Amino acid sequence: MTIAPVPGHITIELLSDTTFGRGEGMPGAVDVEVEHDAHGLPMLGGKALRGLLRDSWLSMQDHFPELRDAAPRVLGPHEDLAETSILRIGDAVIEKAARTFFVAAIEREQHPLAPTMILSALTGVRLQTSEERATGAPARTTLRSSRVALRGLRLEAPLSWLEPPAAADLQCLALAALATRHGGLVRNRGRGHLRLTVDGGLERTRALARGTP
Repeated sequence: MTIAPVPGHITIELLSDTTFGRGEGMPGAVDVEVEHDAHGLPMLGGKALRGLLRDSWLSMQDHFPELRDAAPRVLGPHEDLAETSILRIGDAVIEKAARTFFVAAIEREQHPLAPTMILSALTGVRLQTSEERATGAPARTTLRSSRVALRGLRLEAPLSWLEPPAAADLQCLALAALATRHGGLVRNRGRGHLRLTVDGGLERTRALARGTP
């Protein structure tokens, strides 16, 4: 009997421009900055990713009563401050091959690239404003700029298991991943359309969601 490998990462594909906000702007550049690391590479923190997965699970948990015990074991119970789940989710960063290329370009001795150049290449700036209810015209002094990670980027978040997961654990994770279709800011205005898969494989994720190892 062939034993399927334990999932090692979650892949996040950006199907639209996305702003994983970092809670601050860049003076003189944007009002809302996208989450990025020291190399200027867009990312999503592991805790934020776990929050997206948990929210997706909570929205559909009533339809899977047989997984009631698996969910807190994988995603942690509500308001879990002690990290009691068996799954640890790392930060989602640019996939390895692309990340290696960009980091090498920044750290090379001859003509290195600045992290700000990398950030500018992988992101864009979007403008938005509120509307006057009475006229529908743009409201004064409401223009704001947000940086977005560009559509087409792929992020990978490493998974580590404190103990071997059961089939129900993997099914819960896969269901939550497939149900997580939006994330970040302004998701109700066309941004933040995502596809999450286990180990980057859509068919395998679907199989796990059906309870097939």
